[in-house]
Amino acid sequence: MSQKRLITSIACLCLILLSVLPLYALGSTTLGESKFPVEEESEFIWRTVNATESWYMDVPLVKFTVSKIYNETFNEKNYLFLNYTLEFYYKISWVPEYTNSFYMAYNKTLNFLNWSSEGFFNGNLFVFPTPVNLTLIGEAVKKEGDLNYSVIGQKIVLDYYGNGTCIELSINSAGISTIIEKITNGTTIYRWELNEDKIIILIPFGSNFLIITIISLIPLVIFTKKKIANSRKH
Repeated sequence: MSQKRLITSIACLCLILLSVLPLYALGSTTLGESKFPVEEESEFIWRTVNATESWYMDVPLVKFTVSKIYNETFNEKNYLFLNYTLEFYYKISWVPEYTNSFYMAYNKTLNFLNWSSEGFFNGNLFVFPTPVNLTLIGEAVKKEGDLNYSVIGQKIVLDYYGNGTCIELSINSAGISTIIEKITNGTTIYRWELNEDKIIILIPFGSNFLIITIISLIPLVIFTKKKIANSRKH
């Protein structure tokens, strides 16, 4: 294969992968007046950008997958339910923490929001019903115990433990946490940031997985093109 055809092939591969493998889906699911900014099988990946505890230092990626969305009646009221799978990328593979577990129940008319134990006790809240209501989010967590919260712009701070530990969530208008940060006595335990600039693909490689960032192919194309151009000058 000639160098020109190689460059063209790599460029086409970049465009195809960027178009068919988006970072996260922007679809939505609506039942009655209740709406989630996701569809079944939507995936969201956060990268660990800071961590001070050993487990989180060894987990570079966190993945939230919407496994099921359904309407169900409870106490003669209809709710929109969402199940999820939560996985941590540990060493060379995804390690599931929860698989097709209950994550959230919501009814806009009743102004009702209920979280899973992961949300209540660990503070890891990933996606929210839209339009986003930060007060509703805070009150839903607060009612489960002696918990407090505060709202600062598009950020909600959840005081879970009353011992200097809190979870700070930065939430965009699409109903997705862009930053999830746990802080104890001013020290960041972990900080996860939503991958919005780079697309991460996990490619099976035997029993392992190889992480590649598709965006890294673009510098390769540019470098190869410049190298060919320089060789022609000489």
